[in-house]
Amino acid sequence: MQKFSPAQVGQRIRMIRGRMTQTGFAKVLGVYKQNYISRYERGRVPSPDLLIKIADHGKVTLDWLLTGKGGNKKFSLGSKGKKAKKRR
Repeated sequence: MQKFSPAQVGQRIRMIRGRMTQTGFAKVLGVYKQNYISRYERGRVPSPDLLIKIADHGKVTLDWLLTGKGGNKKFSLGSKGKKAKKRR
């Protein structure tokens, strides 16, 4: 079983939101208040229904959203900063 960390779930929610404002993200998800998004990004875990909406919006699995595992290449943390070598 993978370790669950509310703070890391918040980081992944922030990654899914990207450049969208918290207010805009709240509207997309059908959340009434922007401050709820802020709370989720700081470690309060949303309801299961909202977790599903967030995962669907980000095109990620619930497994990745909750544990960081599951092979979602879009948000792979291990590939940051690496450049592909040019072939001649």
